[in-house]
Amino acid sequence: MADHDQTIYVFVRRLSRAVVICVVVVLAILAVYLGAAVTGTVWMVDADRTASASGKTTVYVLSSGFHSDIAIPVNGGRAPEALPVLETDLPGGLEGTQYLIIGWGSQTAYTSLLALSDLSAEIIVKALFFDRSVMHILPIAGTPYGEGVYRLDLDQKQYERLLKFMANTFSVDDDGGAQLLSGITQGFGDVFYRARPRFSALYGCNAWTGHALRQAGVSFGRWTPFAQSIEWNMDRLSAEN
Repeated sequence: MADHDQTIYVFVRRLSRAVVICVVVVLAILAVYLGAAVTGTVWMVDADRTASASGKTTVYVLSSGFHSDIAIPVNGGRAPEALPVLETDLPGGLEGTQYLIIGWGSQTAYTSLLALSDLSAEIIVKALFFDRSVMHILPIAGTPYGEGVYRLDLDQKQYERLLKFMANTFSVDDDGGAQLLSGITQGFGDVFYRARPRFSALYGCNAWTGHALRQAGVSFGRWTPFAQSIEWNMDRLSAEN
């Protein structure tokens, strides 16, 4: 075999080995990630048993199959005082609004991904590598309903904890005001605010939803990276009640 052919042969063999090693490493990482996701979904944090004696507040957990949100009630056309959301920030205000659908996620994905068909390699890569995060606020006139909508009744203490967690997720200015992203909307009277922490493969929108519910004192999976993680836990809670 000529020296030139031998060099090519050695190069191709080394390249093939490198490709195989990369594939094995990627598959191993995916296997670990999926295993951890299943474990985190079913390994629950116990509920806070020190329930408040006051009445219940009904919130809703919404899942689209790849993203999740939490809907909180609006009373008298005003957002809960615990949240740094101003009625004047919303194009249509809050008059007639019954619920605010609140979600957290990647700025790139949230503002570019309106349907699964919009998903691209660029969006995935940017989101996974610690994209900036945003809070999405969508006012609706009625009560959430339909497939992927779960009712959850919280006592006063749990509801206050939920609002506190949400409020602490907003990125605020020196005066404590929420940082509105002007001109960015999905076209439904909604708005976006800057948020924290940064989005990552380990802490995404569904992990945020699970974190919010655990902080409220709800029995929930310790790590919920997928919408299906949220759905499984909500189905379990519905069955228990």
